[in-house]
Amino acid sequence: MASALPVAGARKAALFLMIMGEEFTSQVFKHLDESEVRILGEQMTQVKQVDPKVVSSIMDEFSQTMNGNKVMGISGKDFLQKSVSRAFDTRKADDLLGDVLSKGGEKSFEKLSSMNPQIVANLLMNEHPQTIALILVNMKYQTAADIMRLLPENVQGEVIIRIADLEDVPDEIVEEVHEVVDEMLSDIGKETGINQGGIETAAEILNQLDHKTENAIFEKIESTREDLADEIRQKMFIFADLVTLDDRSIRALLKEVGNDELILALKTASDDLADKIFSNVSQRAAEMMREDMEVMGPVKLRDVEQAQLSIVKSARILEEEGKIILGGKGGEEVLV
Repeated sequence: MASALPVAGARKAALFLMIMGEEFTSQVFKHLDESEVRILGEQMTQVKQVDPKVVSSIMDEFSQTMNGNKVMGISGKDFLQKSVSRAFDTRKADDLLGDVLSKGGEKSFEKLSSMNPQIVANLLMNEHPQTIALILVNMKYQTAADIMRLLPENVQGEVIIRIADLEDVPDEIVEEVHEVVDEMLSDIGKETGINQGGIETAAEILNQLDHKTENAIFEKIESTREDLADEIRQKMFIFADLVTLDDRSIRALLKEVGNDELILALKTASDDLADKIFSNVSQRAAEMMREDMEVMGPVKLRDVEQAQLSIVKSARILEEEGKIILGGKGGEEVLV
C-alpha cells in the first residue's frame, strides 16, 4: 500500500490524475509530450491501492469521500490503459503502453534469469507446469535449458508440452505469473510484456539440452502427445542436420570451429556428414583429420555430445548474423 506520507513530483501528479478520472486525464495527456506521458505512466503502474490519507494530502476536498482506513479501489494499470487509449490513436497508444507496461515484468524476469539456475529450479520445483512454462519462455533459450535440466524428470516433459501449446495468454494469467516471479524475488513489474511460447520455443530450449535429458523429455511427451513430439522434432536443429547445409554454409561454419573439437564431434557422425565436412576442406586437411580420428582412443560420449552441441551453437550464431540459414530437422529451409 502507498505510504501515508506526503508525496511529490511525478508520483503526486500521477495520483492527482488518477483521482480526477480517466476523461480528465485523457484531456491532460493530449497536451503533454510522449516523454512526460511515459514518466506519469510509469508512476501510475506502480499504484496498486491508495491510502485515503495520501489522497487527502494531495486534495483536501477529497477527504470527505474517504472513510477511516478504506482504500481507493483503483488499479493504476487499468487506469493508464484507458486514459492513454482515449488520448491517442491506437498505434501511438499501443506504443506508449508497450514501453511503460513492459518495464516492470522485464526487470523481474531479468533478475530471475541472472540467478543461479539451481536456485531458480528450486524455486520453480513446486509451481504448476503451466506457470513454469510461462516463466521459462521469458528467458534466453540456454538459461531456460539450464533450469529445465535441473527440474524433476516427471516435470520436464509436462513443461515442454505446455510451452509448445502456448499461444495467446489471457491478461489475468500474465498478471498472475508476474506476481509469482515477484514473490520469488522477494523471498531470497508485474505488467504485460510476457513472451509467447509455441513449438519453436520448445524446440529451441530442447536444442540446448544434452541427449539424455532431451530423450527423457521426448519419451514423456510421446507417451501422451506423439504428434506434438513429431512437430517439435521438425523444428529442432541437431548436429546430424549439418549434412543439409550447402557447401558455402559448411565452409563458413568450419572457420568458427577448432580442429580438435570438430574431430571429437565427428566421432559418432554419419558417413554422409563426415564426407560433407571433408569435402569442404583441403585434401591434406581431410587426410590429417581422418588419421587423427583413426588413432583417437575411446572417448566419453558426453564429451562428443558437448562438442557437437558447441558446433551447433556456432551454427545458430552464424544464422543470427545472417551468414547461413538453418532449416528444421531434415532441412526445411534452403538457400536460393
